[in-house]
Amino acid sequence: MISQHLQTIRLPEIVSPQEMSEKDAQRVIAELQDFIALRPDAREVRKALAVKLVYQGYLYNEIQAFYRYDEDQ
Repeated sequence: MISQHLQTIRLPEIVSPQEMSEKDAQRVIAELQDFIALRPDAREVRKALAVKLVYQGYLYNEIQAFYRYDEDQ
């Protein structure tokens, strides 16, 4: 279940992070970072972190590899 706070983050109408302006991407990243900092639920944090990594320019396979590594620990 997605947190109510995560649902309130205002994402620009542009779907692709690659098409966003740097200013919009930085705003979304900052909101996600605030969300991550305030959440004790690891599942919500993992979801928000994955979205944040996309907006920071990481490829989906890099994020997937990161989570696979994390689960192996």
